[in-house]
Amino acid sequence: MPRATQNPNKMSRYNIFNQIHKGLRALLYDTALTLQQTWFTNAEETAIALGKVKKAVDIFDKHAEHEDRFVLPAIVKYEPALVDLFEKEHEEDHALSQGLRDLIKVYHHAIQAGVKIETGQAINRAFTSFMMFNLEHMNKEETVLNKILWRYYTDAELAALNKEIVASIPMDELVVTSTWMMRGLSVMEIRHWLKAVEKESPSTAFHQLLDMAERELAADRFRVLQESLTEGVMVA
Repeated sequence: MPRATQNPNKMSRYNIFNQIHKGLRALLYDTALTLQQTWFTNAEETAIALGKVKKAVDIFDKHAEHEDRFVLPAIVKYEPALVDLFEKEHEEDHALSQGLRDLIKVYHHAIQAGVKIETGQAINRAFTSFMMFNLEHMNKEETVLNKILWRYYTDAELAALNKEIVASIPMDELVVTSTWMMRGLSVMEIRHWLKAVEKESPSTAFHQLLDMAERELAADRFRVLQESLTEGVMVA
């Protein structure tokens, strides 16, 4: 029987995927745009674009590992067939990642301009497939897996699971994902994030995130964030 007691309305429940997925989407969108704008005989442009692709596939591989280690085990005893499906999708995602890494190696071995351009176009197409797969995969997690998590776990239990995941992530990876979450979240969501950190973590963690917000947010968005934090005013 379900152990969760809160209102099952999904808008009021703890969404373990929301924050990280918004950051990952922002990473995908930014990388895709950079690839579109890259002329692959320009060494400087190409280095930036391929660096972003490598970072994206590395982060998504690690994200899948975290889900395999923490989220799917919380579901397997209730929906084992569903877990098997998502594990297979993670394997497919890893194959797409590896395909991109292989294409990057091909590009680095290319000498002729025509081959560089052709390989760059292949990387662009492969990244589009990678992005489309992951956007759909994350949407499935937010709709299908959340229903299971909300059915069997309380919000407090899900929040505790999220803390366990965050605690397991190395600092260098955490800085990267936090940066992209800062870029991908609404000001309201960033405010809630910072207020939770201020309440539950050492003050240094709060100030590090606030400094990150100042670096990553547009001036008008950061101003609204500052006002909401200092005055306690909820952002509309």
